[in-house]
Amino acid sequence: MNAAARLVHQGILTRHLVLTHFLTRKQIAVVVLAMAVLLSALSVIYVTHVTRVLYASYQRDLADQDRLHVERGQLLLERSTWMMQARIQQIAENKLGMVIPNHKSVVIIHE
Repeated sequence: MNAAARLVHQGILTRHLVLTHFLTRKQIAVVVLAMAVLLSALSVIYVTHVTRVLYASYQRDLADQDRLHVERGQLLLERSTWMMQARIQQIAENKLGMVIPNHKSVVIIHE
């Protein structure tokens, strides 16, 4: 088998002839530029999608942050309710049997 037959058999010469006969340099440049534009458009679509997903996640995180701020405020209010002096005094009297001393048993020491 000679070299020309081998090239035709391998398809290299056929591809080369197709490219050189059917597509000129300008047409090849147009095809390359069209592919570049297509890839660019697809990348813009992808980046837009990723941006929207990230923004939705950011909005969910902001809503969670607001919810946690409200819950913290409620917990602080509950803690202040549990720490009220009247409630502590009531627990001391009822559960621990403590009493407020009368005025005769209170001794004030001055230095």
